[in-house]
Amino acid sequence: MPEEKNDDELLDIYLCTARPTPEDKIIDAAIAAVEENPDNTPMREGAGGVGIDARGPAEMAVLTETRWRPGRTLTVAFTDGDPRVQTRVREFAKEWQDHANLKFDFVSGRQGDIRISFERSGSWSYLGTDALVIDKDKPTMNFGWLKPDTSAREYSRVVLHEFGHALSCIHEHSHPAAGIPWDEEKVYRYYKATNGWDRDKTFRNVIRRYDASKTNFSQYDATSIMQYAVPNGLTLGDFEIGWNTVLSDTDKKFISTIYPGAAKQPGDLEPGETVEADIGEHGEEDKYQFTVGSDTPRPYTVETSGRTDVVMSLFGPDDATRLVAFDDDSGEQRNAKISRSLGRGTYHVRVRHYWSTGTGKYSITLRADG
Repeated sequence: MPEEKNDDELLDIYLCTARPTPEDKIIDAAIAAVEENPDNTPMREGAGGVGIDARGPAEMAVLTETRWRPGRTLTVAFTDGDPRVQTRVREFAKEWQDHANLKFDFVSGRQGDIRISFERSGSWSYLGTDALVIDKDKPTMNFGWLKPDTSAREYSRVVLHEFGHALSCIHEHSHPAAGIPWDEEKVYRYYKATNGWDRDKTFRNVIRRYDASKTNFSQYDATSIMQYAVPNGLTLGDFEIGWNTVLSDTDKKFISTIYPGAAKQPGDLEPGETVEADIGEHGEEDKYQFTVGSDTPRPYTVETSGRTDVVMSLFGPDDATRLVAFDDDSGEQRNAKISRSLGRGTYHVRVRHYWSTGTGKYSITLRADG
């Protein structure tokens, strides 16, 4: 039997919550995310088998990502708070700008893409573009315990973490590979006593692990600013993680990947030609386009080849957010293959590795079959 741990060993955990999308705004949030950045469009079909439209299915919407458009200037407003605290929040938040192709413009008044309050309980933020569908008179981020005399270390920890959520980063302790040996019943009791959380909220914010497709990084990063402290007193055996107060090297690399300095331009596909390609970074997504000039639909095939396990989506016509088809392994070995009858218009192809950790070379070919 493991030795029982004393409750006195527990840290005072100030754990933030990534605010979930309001249930009545899930579809609107998905639409806003795609309008902001077409790359947020899910590459695969939802359970309903169709893509997002003006009133698409919720099961498709939950697959939508929440990344802002690279190069965007996000306006940030304070709805209340001590000017001294506001100044310190601005100072620490701007560190993300050193690594992401985004800018924060702290504006006067109470209206902005991101709206910060200090009057609610706890510290929290909505994820990325979800902020676009929150009522304009309500905050999208809150800092519940920051004061003028709070230490610089705590400002760094909390501000960088919440702004990470605002840039669409999720909690790292929920990574499927985190392997944190929680003493679950003790975790439930602790957060009930300290935060007033019920079992469901504690599970969602502390114990739950994300699906591999929803993680920040290809590998679990215990030093990430998005990883909160894990006290020994809430785990089995001898396991703990201290407070992370600065951006890790992986944080910096990840945010520069999803907000790159220069957008990768789509490659042109011509019937009968093969393009050699390389997925060089985890999470990288390659884009291609081709044009069909005939009003009479005819069969076309887009197919990959090589040893790299890829998935592929086809969008169009003339709409990079309208999903036509998705494929995983219809080609030879683990390659993707999509065959469809297509009419006039421009079509868009997106290719990524099946595994979030994967990289490798592949080829892609477009054929006009008719």
